[in-house]
Amino acid sequence: MTYLLAKYTLLFLLAAVLGFVLGWWFSRRNIEDVTESFEDMRKANARSDEQNWERLWGQLRAIPEPKETDLTAVYARLDGVMTAMSRLPKPEPVNLQPVVDNLRKLENDVKSIPVPATPAPVDFSPLTGKIDALQVAVRGIPTPEPQREVDFQPIEHRLKAIETEVGSLGKRLERSANVERTPRREPREAPRKVSREEPRILKAALYGKKDNLRLIKGVGPKLENLLNENGVYYFWQVAEWNNQDIEIIDERLDVFKGRIDRDNWVSQANRLRRDPEAARMPTDL
Repeated sequence: MTYLLAKYTLLFLLAAVLGFVLGWWFSRRNIEDVTESFEDMRKANARSDEQNWERLWGQLRAIPEPKETDLTAVYARLDGVMTAMSRLPKPEPVNLQPVVDNLRKLENDVKSIPVPATPAPVDFSPLTGKIDALQVAVRGIPTPEPQREVDFQPIEHRLKAIETEVGSLGKRLERSANVERTPRREPREAPRKVSREEPRILKAALYGKKDNLRLIKGVGPKLENLLNENGVYYFWQVAEWNNQDIEIIDERLDVFKGRIDRDNWVSQANRLRRDPEAARMPTDL
């Protein structure tokens, strides 16, 4: 507000000066005595300035004076805090005399411990003689011939295969117990006669590094993890599936049912198992 008033005042003054200059220029140009006209104009400008100043001071006087902030509530709260603090009980001094007495007693007990006399030197010569005799006896033991390394890999593979078959047998028994409650799907076609009732399911990748099943069209990372969880790790496992195997695995694929036939996994696996980097089917299965 003060800035606007100062601005208006400056404009009025500039207008007065401009009027004075224009009057002087006009009088010089017409070569007339315009003293009286100038005097009249000056008085008019003075009256105008006085009116402007009166208006300005009137506007300034109309500005309300700032009210004093009422801090009574704050002072009352502070008085309440001071009163509450004055009512707090003073802490009682801690009596450390029992602790000091116990420390002094402990110090006296430590000082009363008798200092042992200088112990007699211990004769280690009998022990040294026995150690020397033992060392001579150990040196006299003939060095055994190095034992040939035994390859337990075939046995380990057979044991793991047996463990896998036992696990599959448990699953078959469990499935046969629940066969009345579980509806079976109609086979797509007559299954081939095979000597086994289930696809080869492994507990882990027991026959070398597992194959990259994502090379099969339609198998992504999630589906590959699902196949691994169901014991399928190699192309040769998929390649030997028959219709009955496909039905069993398809039931375990959750939302991916139907992918095996739709994307023809068996044919793809037959082609991929011939790759030099693919795992080979063990001969003991």
